[in-house]
Amino acid sequence: MANIKKMNFFGFFTLTAAMLMSADEYPAFAQSGLLSVLYLVLAGVIWFLPVALCSAELATIDGNDEGGVFSWVKNILGSRWGFVAVFFQWLQITVNFITMIYFIIGALSYILHWDALNTNPILKWGAFLIIYWGMTLWQLGGVNKTEKLVDVSFSLGIVFPSVVLLVLGVLYFFGSGKVAFDVNLHDNVRALSSNFSLDTIVPYILAFTGIEASASYIADLDKPKRNYPLAMITLVVFAIVLDSLGGLSVAAVVPVNGLTLNQGVIQAVGIMFDKTLPVLHAGVYVIGILMAFGMIGEISSWIIGPVKSLFVTAEDGILPRYCLQVNKDKVPVRMIMIQGIVVTIISGLLTVVFKGSNDAYQMAMSLTVMLYLVTYLLIFISYLVQVNVRDKKDRAFRVPGGRIGQYLISGIGLITSMAVFYSTFIPNKHIKGISTGTYTVIMVIFFVVIFGATFLIYEFGHRSPSVGGYNWRIKHRKSNHVQKSIFPQGRYEHEIELIEEALNKDKQEVKSVLSANKKNTDINR
Repeated sequence: MANIKKMNFFGFFTLTAAMLMSADEYPAFAQSGLLSVLYLVLAGVIWFLPVALCSAELATIDGNDEGGVFSWVKNILGSRWGFVAVFFQWLQITVNFITMIYFIIGALSYILHWDALNTNPILKWGAFLIIYWGMTLWQLGGVNKTEKLVDVSFSLGIVFPSVVLLVLGVLYFFGSGKVAFDVNLHDNVRALSSNFSLDTIVPYILAFTGIEASASYIADLDKPKRNYPLAMITLVVFAIVLDSLGGLSVAAVVPVNGLTLNQGVIQAVGIMFDKTLPVLHAGVYVIGILMAFGMIGEISSWIIGPVKSLFVTAEDGILPRYCLQVNKDKVPVRMIMIQGIVVTIISGLLTVVFKGSNDAYQMAMSLTVMLYLVTYLLIFISYLVQVNVRDKKDRAFRVPGGRIGQYLISGIGLITSMAVFYSTFIPNKHIKGISTGTYTVIMVIFFVVIFGATFLIYEFGHRSPSVGGYNWRIKHRKSNHVQKSIFPQGRYEHEIELIEEALNKDKQEVKSVLSANKKNTDINR
């Protein structure tokens, strides 16, 4: 335990650093050209840092060290809103799968020269279902079988292609001196003043989501009052630099009118190889395969992890007992199946009805941010409520700046979250095939249905709670058990331990102790 508590600044930074590698979001950044740098700075300063700091304080309040977001909100606003917070935290994953698998399909379509795979809605949805359900069925055997896959796929399929893209981008720029986006500052300022809208910042918010998962481990950090803010500021700077370079690398060679969101990175790599190292043009196919492999590894770790976060509601009996059973491999099979049905329905709507185009990709990003922001809104509201509690509980970390700092930082985060949440109901300028009215109606209906269903689930569970009698018990994970190659959004904060397995383990430990005592007694005689 002592070694865990002494995790240094670098150790904690590496715990969160996976969120820096987000090459699949570069095409969305590329749409804004040079202005993407400004949007990343804005998202990092007025949203990411407030989330990180307020989550850290909530996580270290006495009584909040177990249960994650559910406990943070429940202990302040009540179990209803605690359930809403954790349920929406899980729901956003079901939509996020869509953009992730679109990315795989885009890469495969490019390297196979099979355009129909990415443009034919029925074929694209069929490929989507094969990939998603194939990974889901494979995961039913437990997460242990995927740990090595995730480590390898993260290095080869996410880090390596990102580095290649950035290196090629530098070579291209210094070799040609030409870029496909407007570099004139006056033109960019004019574009910002005349065309800026809140919905533009949605993909930049998405790039920074998930930090609350790392805040849960602040108790393991040495000197948290100094090291945690320092780690978060460092993370923001690195994220802004890497994401800016990545987005600008894509924007430099792929004009906006020819940019495909789920193929943008591979498009850029192909053009850059042709312009800088034509002899290595075949390398684009290697990069495409590696990127598809990287995303498959990422998806495999996301299928089970976020579902486990719902298990903290078991002691409140909110979710039906039927949903909270696990198999011998500690996999919540029934919840995984329910998750799969939700993903199948939403992906069908976006892929078949909305043709799986750039518009569908943009909608999927907006839906993800919309759902996730419900959780963040509740985090900020909970934080502001606890700031005003007279008899404050002890906590290992406080937002810097005293009471003024607490109000200022959480207030900025809350206002930003509310503004961006509102913007997800309005189509951005890059959505061409759906009218503003139709888009807004679709998004409002989606949100009302999801929100209403969440409240119904809570009401039925709350009125007739079914508590206890599970074949497992849950415990909070320690930071040294966290697989660092998994993105924060896909991590799970709790480990499920089968009760029968735990009892057998306890019996073996008792036998070992008795055997050792008997041996010592015999020796003394």
